Amino acid sequence: MADDPAALSLSLHNSSDRREAFAQLAERFGDRFTANEAICRQHANTLTWLPGEPPDVVVFAESTEEVAEIVKIAASHRIPVIPYGAGTSLEGHVNAPMGGISLDLSKMDKIVR
Repeated sequence: MADDPAALSLSLHNSSDRREAFAQLAERFGDRFTANEAICRQHANTLTWLPGEPPDVVVFAESTEEVAEIVKIAASHRIPVIPYGAGTSLEGHVNAPMGGISLDLSKMDKIVR
């Protein structure tokens, strides 16, 4: 059963390690962190035959420093990160088959160089 991908996915989605990471992100990013089902589903939109596979949470970054911070927390807890720009994926590029964090970059609206 440990080699069953579906069982692995379910066990990963409900791990205490993920809950700890999500609590850290919620505390740090406040209302820019969400586990709202509708927002998570929006971040898994696809226009193909592939079913949408939403992330566990969405975090809206506003700077490269915040992106680095989110990725560092995710890496320390071995949580997948799916970058999300304008949501124009046509072929499931933003799907999260193992759950994880959708890192929404839409608030990063300044060109630095």
